[in-house]
Amino acid sequence: SLKEETSLKGAPPFVKACATFSAMDSLLLGYDIGCISGILLFVQEEFALTTHQVEVFASAMNSAALFGALFSGYIADKFGRKPALFMSSCTFAAGSILMAVATSYDMLVYSRYIQGFGVGAGLLISPMFISEVSPKQWRGALVTLSEVALSLGILLAYIVNYLLSGVDSQWRWMIGLGAAPDVLLALRMLFLPESPRFLVGKGKVEKARQVQRRILHRPGQPEKISHAEADAELAEIIKGTEDDKEGKWSELLEPATLCAVCVGMVVACLQHAVGIESIIYYSTKIFQQAGVSSKSKAILLTVSMGLIKLVCETYSLLNVDRIGRRPLLMIGSLGLTASLLAIGASMQIKIAAGTPGVTAASIGVFAGIVGYMAFHALSYGPITWLVLAEIFPSNIRGKAMGIATMVNRGTSFVVAYTFLTMCDRSWSGTFYLYAAFAAASFFFYGLFVPETAGVRLEEIAPLFGDPKALVRRNLGSLRAMVGRSKC
Repeated sequence: SLKEETSLKGAPPFVKACATFSAMDSLLLGYDIGCISGILLFVQEEFALTTHQVEVFASAMNSAALFGALFSGYIADKFGRKPALFMSSCTFAAGSILMAVATSYDMLVYSRYIQGFGVGAGLLISPMFISEVSPKQWRGALVTLSEVALSLGILLAYIVNYLLSGVDSQWRWMIGLGAAPDVLLALRMLFLPESPRFLVGKGKVEKARQVQRRILHRPGQPEKISHAEADAELAEIIKGTEDDKEGKWSELLEPATLCAVCVGMVVACLQHAVGIESIIYYSTKIFQQAGVSSKSKAILLTVSMGLIKLVCETYSLLNVDRIGRRPLLMIGSLGLTASLLAIGASMQIKIAAGTPGVTAASIGVFAGIVGYMAFHALSYGPITWLVLAEIFPSNIRGKAMGIATMVNRGTSFVVAYTFLTMCDRSWSGTFYLYAAFAAASFFFYGLFVPETAGVRLEEIAPLFGDPKALVRRNLGSLRAMVGRSKC
């Protein structure tokens, strides 16, 4: 049955181990993101930062991630997924250590730039690697594991932020605690195999066969059966990649590939255009604006945000292959629109009333943020990277994902860099703008994103060969969906 097929319990142990090791990048990134939310208040106070300087510090990582994504995409296609993962871990570790010992604002920002380069690489390579080693029936859940790990990292950071909020030099300890695992993570190179799809693309078929057999082996299963499954899977990989071994940049401009790249760029942009970076980075400032005066209480509220995010992304992980990518994205779009409108309206009422402390409008802001975190975690958070890891041909996947990740980080940079400035003009208007992007994304996902659950990677890219047919097919599925809902 479909339920049995997509249950992670049935996935080969080595596949789960590879996905877990690779997803550790995301856990450490999540820890850093969550730390920034907690340390902003203390860093601003210690270095007497202006609003503009706070925005530069918060967004610096994303601006550097643009270049990390592009460079690592080249490394991944040229030398392999493993070297790119190693580069990501080392760079991120160096940035974390430097930031923990920073003695000036300039050093803080430069450390964030170094961190960001590693982040851009990790965001691109981890989901790509997991998608390429995962059998199709478990691919959705295993790729989504990266985003669940990110949410776990954010939650851990929120908890650490709260526990250390009364300690001297607390923000240095918050950052420093996340630096040590970065170094250990680089050692995963000893355990991870290279992607069989990359090996096939480089003509190393026998090496790819060994990796594929190792990946699909299950304890207790006769070797003859597991080898037959692995060889059949490898034959499909070879069939899907034998015509495309060059992987030149010019191939990105071919009609079918260009359509996939354009869709991927918009999907990557929308994940952050709805304001997730603002909610996470500046949550403590949002709570203070809503009437929570205590720093420790504002930080404590972020713990509930992190918990909700983790629970909802875990649900998405367990059900993405059953429900599908596209339905989750569309449901998420509607939920985010409603949540952002609620935050904007509540903030508008709170500011207009001018009543200090926590009021009914304050509770409305918090409820809106809870809903926002839940719907983003169910959809945009995990599904974005899953879709990006699936829709590009294997020979140019690194380059195409590099471009998509650049767009993703670029959008994230703009959102983080402009949030406080926009809020100085209108808190409610800022959230209404994010709501407009969420509403528009519903129609984009409905029309231009194909359903890829249970489809072999090599069969997905051709879906973009005829954009008009793709739209017609999606419209047909929407009509069928509406028809079922009326019954």
